[in-house]
Amino acid sequence: MSFFENLKNNRDTQIMALSIVFFVLAFPIYFGLAAANADEGAGLNAVNMYEVAGEPTYIELDAGDEFIADGDPLVLDNLHTDAIDDADDMNIVGVRLTMSYTEMEEGGNGPQCIGGGNADDTITGTTMHGEYNETASGSNNGDSGSHVVESYWINESIMGEVVIMSKAEIISMVDADGAGLGSYTVEISVDASAGNAGPLPGCQKSDNGEDVVYTVELIVFDYDIRPYFEVSEEI
Repeated sequence: MSFFENLKNNRDTQIMALSIVFFVLAFPIYFGLAAANADEGAGLNAVNMYEVAGEPTYIELDAGDEFIADGDPLVLDNLHTDAIDDADDMNIVGVRLTMSYTEMEEGGNGPQCIGGGNADDTITGTTMHGEYNETASGSNNGDSGSHVVESYWINESIMGEVVIMSKAEIISMVDADGAGLGSYTVEISVDASAGNAGPLPGCQKSDNGEDVVYTVELIVFDYDIRPYFEVSEEI
């Protein structure tokens, strides 16, 4: 006899089917109500298990492609959140500077020049916003390279994580409260070194700087603090 024939004629089968439907519908509703009641009852200062949900997004503040001479830094000091629409409504939690660069060495191409190679150059980027400054350096390894400088004024370590603390504590750690508004300064410098293409005359190379492609972005975090429930399955 098929399941559907059993369902029509067998009372036990009917009760089992209705029970399955009930649990399938009731469980999501139960957990939704439990989450809402836990959140309302706990208040901002009660410690609970929460998920700090949300993904960072990036808003371009400036971008360019510049030849930066050795020892002569590029300074961008006219950056401001006033240039971004609705910046006052954003939770700006940090700034990111992304740089990529190649090798601009010249010379050492004669037929007598055998061996040697390009020298590594160091490119350094610095972001400055109020009291929040961050610096990081990278190398083109005699060819090309890239690196990123990130500066946060919140506790970025709990973004996307499950934590046990109060809602008020979480908000104090991930809400910038306007700290990201205002002016920004970026500085990019190049420490260039020339390689060689052999010991013979005319094989010495020169390196006056590097071409750097850069992007300056504001880091925005739209967070959602959700009560977290662990559901264990028992077989």
